[in-house]
Amino acid sequence: MAGVRFAQNSASVSTSTSAKTIAQVTAPSNTGLVVDEIDVSFDGTSSTGPKVLVEILRSMTSGTGTTNNPVKTNVCDDETLQCTGKDNFTIEPSGGTVIDQQLVHPQAGASFRRRYRVKGGETLSIRTTVSTAVNARSRIGGEE
Repeated sequence: MAGVRFAQNSASVSTSTSAKTIAQVTAPSNTGLVVDEIDVSFDGTSSTGPKVLVEILRSMTSGTGTTNNPVKTNVCDDETLQCTGKDNFTIEPSGGTVIDQQLVHPQAGASFRRRYRVKGGETLSIRTTVSTAVNARSRIGGEE
């Protein structure tokens, strides 16, 4: 399978006041992914609120989150997506390697426009850390 575009759009997730994984995609065991669109936005109400650290991590454990599988963005693709996804984690994933990060104002958002290769069976996650909780939404887009 190649060239099937996907997107995972998260629900509104509270960032909490400690590290919080807000979304994660997992490549199928037999093929990888190329993630080339990651967007995160916040609904903070204070113009002086603390900045949010947004990290992109590779290879975290799966943790416990709400199933939110990616969907095909081109309905003409006949193939079935095999990648899976989660958001709104109640038990944080562990481990992983930070491969990208940005500090973001809580009334704004961030876009990551790089090509992240995700090996078969590997995960790619978005994690936030902020001292004052705000709600976040995210989008992970790419190709399986």
